[in-house]
Amino acid sequence: MMGKVEIVLNSLPMSGGDGPNSYSKNSQLQRRSASLLKETIDKLITEKLDAKTLISDSNTFCIADLGCATGPNTFFLVQDIIKSIETTLEPNPTKPEFLVFFNDLTNNDFNTLFTSLPQDRSYFAVGVPGSFYGRVLPQSSVHIVVTLAATHWLSSVPKELLDKSSEAWNKGKVHYSNAEEEVLKAYEDQFGRDMEKFLEARAQEIVSGGLLVVGMCGIPQGMPFSNLADSIMYTSMADVLIQMQSQGLISEEQVDTFNIPIYSASPQEVAALVEKNGCFAVESMELMDPTTWLKRPMDVEDVRQWMVCIKATMGSLFINHFGDHLLDDIFDRLTARLVGLTEKVESSYREKVMLFFALKRK
Repeated sequence: MMGKVEIVLNSLPMSGGDGPNSYSKNSQLQRRSASLLKETIDKLITEKLDAKTLISDSNTFCIADLGCATGPNTFFLVQDIIKSIETTLEPNPTKPEFLVFFNDLTNNDFNTLFTSLPQDRSYFAVGVPGSFYGRVLPQSSVHIVVTLAATHWLSSVPKELLDKSSEAWNKGKVHYSNAEEEVLKAYEDQFGRDMEKFLEARAQEIVSGGLLVVGMCGIPQGMPFSNLADSIMYTSMADVLIQMQSQGLISEEQVDTFNIPIYSASPQEVAALVEKNGCFAVESMELMDPTTWLKRPMDVEDVRQWMVCIKATMGSLFINHFGDHLLDDIFDRLTARLVGLTEKVESSYREKVMLFFALKRK
């Protein structure tokens, strides 16, 4: 049965459309990070996937991208996967057909996604609305599931953060970075519950021998989040909101009840959840550097581009909580603040902060 899944209402989809502030026009950083995985995913498919046996009954190979957003990154990813599969099947005289499921939340901008589908694509495309923290596909229906830059988003803000009587009440902060231990624990627990549901759903949807490939925000075990560049960003966000509160632009309650539902997991946390699930074998589990393409120190323009991508990624969270009319003001202030902290951002820990793991369905 498809269970009901609680999600952050109307606030998680990436910015829609194809305008200057849209995700489709401002997701270059995500594209660069994803391209780093191209070789790794190709090697996985070549060495760990028996594509010939998997399609021996139907000759249709099914791929799902969960958290696909609005493109174009998802199209590059899918095309790379298809090329790898076709290579492993050579010299098979019968070319398989490919069916691709593009999944995201129900209020994702699927119109932009489908109007920008490549005209020369070599696959059939299906849109699948719904949260991937529950079932979104039929039993044993898909051979490869991939999800990049999505599973660090929690299904909801941990409820303890919004309870004034709780020790995890996160007053004046927007994240667990530099917050009380109880706040971090609430995020950890929420991630654990979410990943359990995610793995349970995928175990039902993926065929035996199929692959689950995930790339998300990560962190070395035991490292304080305050060491990371993102910590500087979240602290600056809180500072900006408190400044705007002091100027009467937003209320104290709005500031105290705003939290970013993103969690960076260690490989050990995920490995323990995979073992608990019991349906998958770990083929790969590693932390990677998402900015290896940056061969020089970060400069002011890099910080500005980072904020453009963050605005396209998180903008709907701010609109939902503070209103559309304040979005530009918030991000103008945030960008100015972080530009002034460029050297601090540059010297922060940014190396092993992308967690990549690949699981094979037993």
